[in-house]
Amino acid sequence: MGINKVLYRLKEYETVTGVVLSTDSVAQLRRGFGAVLTLRPGPGETWDITASSYVGCIELSDAIFHIRPKLAVGTLWEWLTWAYDISSLRFRPPVTSVDELTGNSEWLVLFFIKECFTIWRKGLRTEYEQQEQTLDKIRGQLRVAPTLQRWMKQEYRFVCTYDEPTRQGKENKLLYAGMRHMAQKRYRNGEIRRELERLLRLFESVEKGQMDTPALPVSASEQVAELARIRITRLNRQYVQALSLLALYWKMTEFSMYEGNVLCDSFILDMNELFERYIARRLAEELRVHGIEVQAQPLHWLAEANRLRIIPDLILKNRSGREVVLDAKYKVRGGRSGNPDVYQMLAYMTARSTSSGILLYVAGAERVDKIRNTDKKIYQWSLGVDEWTDRKSQDERFERIIQHIVSMLEE
Repeated sequence: MGINKVLYRLKEYETVTGVVLSTDSVAQLRRGFGAVLTLRPGPGETWDITASSYVGCIELSDAIFHIRPKLAVGTLWEWLTWAYDISSLRFRPPVTSVDELTGNSEWLVLFFIKECFTIWRKGLRTEYEQQEQTLDKIRGQLRVAPTLQRWMKQEYRFVCTYDEPTRQGKENKLLYAGMRHMAQKRYRNGEIRRELERLLRLFESVEKGQMDTPALPVSASEQVAELARIRITRLNRQYVQALSLLALYWKMTEFSMYEGNVLCDSFILDMNELFERYIARRLAEELRVHGIEVQAQPLHWLAEANRLRIIPDLILKNRSGREVVLDAKYKVRGGRSGNPDVYQMLAYMTARSTSSGILLYVAGAERVDKIRNTDKKIYQWSLGVDEWTDRKSQDERFERIIQHIVSMLEE
């Protein structure tokens, strides 16, 4: 007999009241989703639950929480495709509503499946793996007996090292690990599971049914780290889109957990991180033609003897070495609320010994502050999300920012 789960809908930073949850669900939310939802006791045995800057869907044994973004679906899709470099989908949104985009992972899994089948049709990448065997196990035309007869009454043991072609490379193993994880989830579209099972059979047939996975990391964060270590070359360029989709999948399922017989599933996206990745990737691509390098999250120190560690979001550097520090803020700039951000930026600029810093907000009024008794200027700019009307206006706003940055580094 199935359990009827209550669906609670709320937006970023909104609060829903009168929530009834089991003791186990309360414990799971606090332990696994403390950064996503904040619980406070309400009247009777109910709870008031407040969302933070995460969006997506959390499914418990007795309730489902759907946290929707404040952004329009087109804007959110634009950020996703830039942040995860899914260029093939940049101008082809697969969904028409925010609920469809953040409600579950089905659209993402479908596109991943499509890319994996494309890779299979083109042929999985083959690489060479070093093998070591004793002489009697080597395949080929080596004539062992005549050779050994030369050393009568003596025993020799030879070990041979050689390169063996294999398709069990890291790219294929990571795709396979993603398929296995996806196949364990529930989908409304029954075709998804059938296609995943078909893909798994194809990949398992690669090396006589022995597609190894034990050596790979098992947590979502470790999978993301492994994906980041893959260097894209001309030999594995056909994997780019599938690996990008897989990275997004692992990022959005980081909070998933299984405890006993109770499934606690999730599809969650950190909007702060998404905004930072979007800004970093788009700036890197559009500033490259101007000879400006974008360094993401460089480690630096504010105090001597490597004390007071700081990590600015981005360092923009031209060919002569001149720098501008940029920090992306997923919030609306307003009034005095930006003062802590200015102090943070001032610390970054002091540590990097640069005179220009940019605080880039999602929306809000813009201003420039000249810091007294110094040569430093802090530019508080807005992406103007609240003013966008279509893709053209988005691109025009970003182009204006690009031109300002180029001008600053040419002064």
